[in-house]
This record gives sequence, structure tokens and C-alpha cells, in this order.
Amino acid sequence: MNSKQQDTIQFYKQIEAEINKRIHASTNSRAFTAAVGKAMDSHLRELRISKRLTTRWLNRMNLPTKDEFAALSNRIVEIEEEIDSLDESIYQTINLQKTNQRKLRMVRELLEEWSDFLKSETQAKLSSNIQTLEKDLQELKQLFEMDFTKEEEDNGRK
Repeated sequence: MNSKQQDTIQFYKQIEAEINKRIHASTNSRAFTAAVGKAMDSHLRELRISKRLTTRWLNRMNLPTKDEFAALSNRIVEIEEEIDSLDESIYQTINLQKTNQRKLRMVRELLEEWSDFLKSETQAKLSSNIQTLEKDLQELKQLFEMDFTKEEEDNGRK
């Protein structure tokens, strides 16, 4: 069975090779190349004429042409890129804003702690100053009383 299958495969390969030789022989000439070139030129002329007629008809009907669709598509791509750029900028701005808000909260908390600390220190200092002043006043009072008593004793002796 394998040999029969290989024979069939070999037969088709020979046919393919023969067809390729014939195609190559008939297409490998200047006449064929010239004929294909003329056919291509003719086809291109017909395409240009068809394109001009289609464009005129679309313009008369006030409909967009292929070029206008292409320009619109390019503009849409540009706008989408701008939107993506703006979206990225907004995302970064929001993240930066969140970071700044966290930092601001930390600064506020630190300021509150400092404010509380300064208030307590100020009150302690004022309290200490008041106690010192009271003590100094007591000492001055005692000195005046002593001086007053001494003067009375001195006045009484005279």
C-alpha cells in the first residue's frame, strides 16, 4: 500500500513539474511581459477613470469620498492618541493629588502635635514664671515687713 501511495505522489509531482515548465516557457518571453504590461496599463487607466467618475458622483451627491474617509480616520486616530495622553495625565495628576493629600494630612497631624506641645510648654513656663513671681513677691513682702518693723523699732527708740 505504501508503494502504491508513493507511486501516486510521484506521478502528481511529475505532472506538477511538467505544468511548471510549460508555464515558465510561455511566460518567460518579452512578448508575454509586454502583453501583461499593456494589460496592466489599460487596467490602471480604467481604474483612474472609474475613480474620477466615482469621486465626481460622490461630490455631486454631497457624500464623503474614500480620501475624506481616510483623512477622517487619521484624525480619529490622532484624537484617540490625544485622549489617551490626557487620560494618562489625569491618572498621574490624581495619583499625585492623593500623595499630596496624604502628606498634607501628616503635616496637619504634626502641626497639631506641635501646637499641643507648645501650648503645654507655654502653660508650664507661665505657671513656673507665676510661681517664681509669687515667691519673689513673698520675699519682697517679707523684706518690706522687716524693714518696716526695723524702722518702727528705730523710731520707737528715738
